[in-house]
Amino acid sequence: MPKRQRGWVQMIPLNEQPTSSEILYIGSYGTAEEPTIHVGTFDPKTGELAVIQRVEGLENASYLTLHPSGEYLYAASETETTGEADGGSVATFIIDKKTGLLSTTSNRSLTHGAHPCYISTDSSGQALFAANYTGGNVALLPITEDGELKTASSTEQHTGELGPNAARQDAPHAHCIVPLGDSPFVCAVDLGIDAVVVYRYDASKHTLISHSTSKVHRGAGPRHLIFHPTLQTGYVMNELDSTITLMKVDEANGVLTAGQSISALPAGFDGYNDAADIHLGISGRYLYSSNRGHNSIAVFAVDQENGELTLIQHVECGGDSPRNFALAPDGGHLLVAHQKTGNVTVFTVDEESGVLTKTAASLELTSPVCIKFATV
Repeated sequence: MPKRQRGWVQMIPLNEQPTSSEILYIGSYGTAEEPTIHVGTFDPKTGELAVIQRVEGLENASYLTLHPSGEYLYAASETETTGEADGGSVATFIIDKKTGLLSTTSNRSLTHGAHPCYISTDSSGQALFAANYTGGNVALLPITEDGELKTASSTEQHTGELGPNAARQDAPHAHCIVPLGDSPFVCAVDLGIDAVVVYRYDASKHTLISHSTSKVHRGAGPRHLIFHPTLQTGYVMNELDSTITLMKVDEANGVLTAGQSISALPAGFDGYNDAADIHLGISGRYLYSSNRGHNSIAVFAVDQENGELTLIQHVECGGDSPRNFALAPDGGHLLVAHQKTGNVTVFTVDEESGVLTKTAASLELTSPVCIKFATV
């Protein structure tokens, strides 16, 4: 495994922060010689963003996740190989709980698949799950009590009927992996086979065991999956046809069933678009998704009985290719990371109507593709 490199963590002066500021972490594409992780502050009173630390040494830090304790940050290095080993890797960083700043460690584990693009942890912080896009597989990396990642204890290769889009669905492409609430199940979304693959997670043995497969419509190209906090529903963001599919959730039995499918684009739009990210507001009453090409955020109202969606707004996102976005902990702001134009924009969220309003605040970074707020 690669050891800590001299200069991996580069500090810049830490200015006095407003007491109301939130800490956030931004992952970016870039070489190991460039800063690909930035630690920033966000002031919800003013909407202003600032960078307080730049981190070098990790190529293509395209997805980040935090340990449930808030003491560790994990970053996926979306590469085909790691040194002489096949596949990408995940690196561990220690978070200073007072300042939010990062300290590097030598801990870095292989994901055993090319181009890991999504990582998450179980609620107890005992396991990290990785989705390898080009590898078409998923991996489980056990986490020690000290937050370090161990060698992968379980890998599962996806198989199944490929979708009809020959250019994009040429093979299985695992794009997201998330736990199903507090159940013993973990769900992996695969763009290549138009499916959500459900695994049973055995915490005592640190294994993933194939359990069920839930199909979405052919050619959808499912990318990301989120679950509603109170309803028995999930939502799949389909990249290739820019739709959102409602999934009815049987959490006890680990089964998802496709329901409503709704476009994330305005009626009549026929230009290029790849749908990207999807999140629910804190109340669960509104859902947000991003469009790359149309370059917008779509806002939907969520029916609080059946979970079905109704489109209420499209808003121009303020940059090109909004690959990822995040809702601030206060629920009143939404931050969007634009891969191609290299900027992060800020919107206010009307918590009653769900509607977004763009502010003048922005932050210039190279290829930002993931935003995660620190946990309190």
